[in-house]
Amino acid sequence: MSDGDGDPLKPPSRGYGPRADRSQLLWSVFLNGLVVFAIVVAIIPIAALIRGLVDLVAHSQATSGGDAVAYSLAFTGLFFGAIFFTYAIKYYLATAIVLLTTLVSGGRNGNGGNGGPHPYGDRHAAGLSRISRASNGNGNGYHIDLGYHPFVSIHVAAYNEKRVIERLLGCLEQLDYPEYEVVVVDDSTDESVQILQRWEGRPRFKIGHRTSRLGFKGGALREALKVMDPRTEYVVIFDADSMPFPDSIERFLPYFYQTNADREVTRRDDVAAVQSYQWHVLNKSESWLTEAVRAEYAGSYMVERPFQDAVGSLKMIAGTAYMIRADILREVGWGTSLTEDWELTLKLYARGYKVAYTPWAETPAECVGTFSRLARQRMRWAEGHTYNVRKWFLPVMRSPSVSPLEKVEFLFDAAYYLQAALFASGTFSWLLSEVVFRAHIPGWTAALGWSLILSNIFALPLMNLGGLILEDAPPRDIQGVLGALVLSFALVPFQGWAALKGLVEKEEGPWFRTPKTGVITDPVKHLRRLHLLRRWLLGSRGGYARKPVAVPKGTSPSHARGQLPTRWIGWFVAGSMLVAFGALAWGASRVTLVQAAGNPLYLHGAGTAPACIGPTMDQNVGARATACDIQSSSGGVTTVFEFTNLPLQTVSAGVWAFTMYWTGGTGSTNDTVALSAGISATASCAGFIATVPNPPSTWTATYGSSGTNTSSPFTVSTSASQLPLIIPAGGSLCLQVVLTHGTGGKPSMTYDGAAGVADTRLVPPTTVVPESLIGWLGLGLVIPLFTQRRRVMSALRLLK
Repeated sequence: MSDGDGDPLKPPSRGYGPRADRSQLLWSVFLNGLVVFAIVVAIIPIAALIRGLVDLVAHSQATSGGDAVAYSLAFTGLFFGAIFFTYAIKYYLATAIVLLTTLVSGGRNGNGGNGGPHPYGDRHAAGLSRISRASNGNGNGYHIDLGYHPFVSIHVAAYNEKRVIERLLGCLEQLDYPEYEVVVVDDSTDESVQILQRWEGRPRFKIGHRTSRLGFKGGALREALKVMDPRTEYVVIFDADSMPFPDSIERFLPYFYQTNADREVTRRDDVAAVQSYQWHVLNKSESWLTEAVRAEYAGSYMVERPFQDAVGSLKMIAGTAYMIRADILREVGWGTSLTEDWELTLKLYARGYKVAYTPWAETPAECVGTFSRLARQRMRWAEGHTYNVRKWFLPVMRSPSVSPLEKVEFLFDAAYYLQAALFASGTFSWLLSEVVFRAHIPGWTAALGWSLILSNIFALPLMNLGGLILEDAPPRDIQGVLGALVLSFALVPFQGWAALKGLVEKEEGPWFRTPKTGVITDPVKHLRRLHLLRRWLLGSRGGYARKPVAVPKGTSPSHARGQLPTRWIGWFVAGSMLVAFGALAWGASRVTLVQAAGNPLYLHGAGTAPACIGPTMDQNVGARATACDIQSSSGGVTTVFEFTNLPLQTVSAGVWAFTMYWTGGTGSTNDTVALSAGISATASCAGFIATVPNPPSTWTATYGSSGTNTSSPFTVSTSASQLPLIIPAGGSLCLQVVLTHGTGGKPSMTYDGAAGVADTRLVPPTTVVPESLIGWLGLGLVIPLFTQRRRVMSALRLLK
């Protein structure tokens, strides 16, 4: 378990001593238990699928090409769905834990804009003489007193950024920190060259130009590393579209330090870098696409990454808005990958270093404005990502410095850009098998398949919504959640192709720049601290008021917003969610275990073999050492096998088959088996009416040494496809077997024996069970969405 870098997930303890230690221990046990629980839940669909596949291979009698296609689609769909389900479980767990801990313990955290306590955790704040709460009113909320200011070098790699580069330099010039420099390495061929020439010679600024793009961004950062001040202890990386707050450096530094037993501040030797929030909000209102990108980043940076930090899993450096130790950066150097940030991450972890995360050094940035630019950007990311996964897979997995949980996260990250492709192809395959072919893997009913799809499809939207809630985002931002869902599927072919390309190519392709517009549509403030959800539910306390904070140069002041009546709205939403999911749980507990008249159905008998009584059938293969048997008779012996008390279901149209084991008979044996099936509306087959086979089709065969089937077992099928059968709730499926002796010695049908010995069975067409749990699931989804709409509408009325 991590030592607790993650801001949102600290235990609600204060200070030092046995009580704080017990709280930390209990919190660690709680988080570890949840992780183990999530792993078990994630494995269940895969285990069930493997079991179903084994049953399908061992017992299915479907041998036609159509059946093979149908079952292949069913298996493919469920297999891909089960893989994506492991990602979904991670997203659900992260969302639940971050929101829960924010609600329970967030009340102690102050506003990021009013100098309240830092959310990093009390062990770094309470009672310390050198790490203290800030009250400078600039949104910092936390600073560290080392007795001096470590020298910081800020590096910017730029290429044709004429619309945004001067805006960034203006922000960097206003940084509220005494010891820093700015190194810009420019590869531009546009007006950026002239803009940067105006900054040459200014204090703190070093401007360099390259005549080629050798190594792309990584190559430019290599040059910055060569010319940075030798006093540099930390390096900060910003992209050209960033607009860092004046206190950004102060917000990064504390995460490189800790307090020892004597409450002395020491550096955390294992932490090489601190990543913060790429806050894509500057032009978020420009279009539905920018709103979608903004919501997508909220889920990742406010929920997923804090959760990763709390449980101690591997965390990615994300290209901008991060600080790294200069000595370590000199040691590992810059690579020239399309994703130099991911390459740097893997280098660090392979050497035993870690990456910490905080959302509170957030850096406003621009959203990609068009789909074509976004697709090209994500293709570059996907190609470079999988290329480095292949390159670094063995070094990372073999490294003793990488913990098991970090290796698990690395395996998750390996297929990161294929998630949506897995979901889309899996869902499409399953729908074909379910709707068109009506084929089920044994053990997987329609409701289970739908549940898997719905569980997967709502994982990311809920995480993104959780991130927006934690940010206290304005109501209109919530509509981006739906856009982000649409966007994830629209990018599937682009990301999937690029990811596969990166996995197999010898060298990465070229770097395609993502153009920036410089558009700002929304004012920017520092993020609030993490009592947001508690405030959302409980309302403000004791005169709490949100104070304005410093904003980057070039942004406009925010318009005043009225205080939302969050007390009743928050509890109404939360209460509705609890009621909905409580109803879902209650409904699930009342749904009886269903028995579908699926295939195959094995014949059984009660009493002592071989003269068994009480003929029945079900989906379980027999296990008798001595099988039951029925001997034929000249006048015909009729036996009705019952599968009773079934839920409402439909046996689809198709061919019915019967596999029969027999023994005995002497001389020129020639007997006949005649079969028929039907339904009964009651829990008994007494007086049932046979409707299968439909006239004029037949379902009969001869067996014995002089019959058509001379060996045991044999299979007899209806001579044509049959009409569907609807079994009412509480009704029964009935099979009538008539054995008529012709010539020679009398043979006997054997049944209820072991598989491959005497497992006589009926194979009806596929059965569909309309399970009622789906309705409860819909209730659980609709009510929170409705109440959320009520909250948004109330907020909008107050803003008018």
